[in-house]
Amino acid sequence: MKMIIIYKGDEIMPRKKVTEDVLERMKHLKREGLSYAKVADKLGLAPMTVYNHLRRRERPGLAGRLKRKTGLR
Repeated sequence: MKMIIIYKGDEIMPRKKVTEDVLERMKHLKREGLSYAKVADKLGLAPMTVYNHLRRRERPGLAGRLKRKTGLR
C-alpha cells in the first residue's frame, strides 16, 4: 500500500478527503472574503486543494459551455 505524504512548509500533513460538508465550509469561508490560503489553514488543507475544488465547481463543463455558446440556457 502506498502512503501519500503532503508537505506544507516544513510540516507533514496527512491526506484528507474533501467531503460535501468540507466543500460547503470552503464555499462559506470564501464567500466571507477569506483567501484560498486562509480557508486552507482553517480547514487543515493545502491551498491548492481549496483552489481546485472551488474553481472546478465554478467552471462550466463542456455541456455548459456549448449551451452558453448556442444560447440554449
